[in-house]
Amino acid sequence: MDASTQSMDATGSFTAAAWDRIAPVMAEIEVLPLLTRLSDGTLPPEVFRHYILQDALYLKHYARCLAIVAAKAPDNAQVLRFLGSAQKAITVEQGLHAGFLSQFGISSEDVTSAEPSPACFAYTNFLLATAYHSSYAVALSSILPCFWIYWHVGEAIKNRPAVEGNAFQAWINTYGDPQFAAGAREVIALTDIAARAASPTERIEMMDVFVRASQYEWMFWDSAWRLEAWPV
Repeated sequence: MDASTQSMDATGSFTAAAWDRIAPVMAEIEVLPLLTRLSDGTLPPEVFRHYILQDALYLKHYARCLAIVAAKAPDNAQVLRFLGSAQKAITVEQGLHAGFLSQFGISSEDVTSAEPSPACFAYTNFLLATAYHSSYAVALSSILPCFWIYWHVGEAIKNRPAVEGNAFQAWINTYGDPQFAAGAREVIALTDIAARAASPTERIEMMDVFVRASQYEWMFWDSAWRLEAWPV
């Protein structure tokens, strides 16, 4: 079986094959200390402050990536559908950030003056470069893991026994919310539509950027747990 064939599963679904490909990455994400301790409410506040501040920086760049991807969509129907699902995700996350930034004493000036961590800087630059320089299908595949992995993680944590007084419950509620799930499902569906129209070479590139972005998702959470800063 050649690489282009491996980019689709037996049903012809690119996204099913892509999700299978990142199974080892997901296994590592699911046991990350940051997520485990966010789930049970024992995450140190300084770790969460670092994470949510970096996430605010990330979202600023991610929103621009979504706009670039939408502009490359092949028809108006996909442009509108993509913008709608992207808007849902951004609105939900902005609301979450606003609440947590206030709750954890992070001012707008703190966000403005903050410097991205090495992991945040690398991830956002990867996404922006892919969005600018790649086809619609490849660019779309690169932004999908953020939607899909957050949905998966949010659902998994939501289904665990709730911890009374968990300071991070709003995070769990956001990513376990049906509105966020609907946006993620729409982007998954659009990626499969794009993959069916893509060339074999494009599908290989789609798989490559999907895997890389998934690895960056792990790196982003892990770096927040370690309070990552620039070493020099």
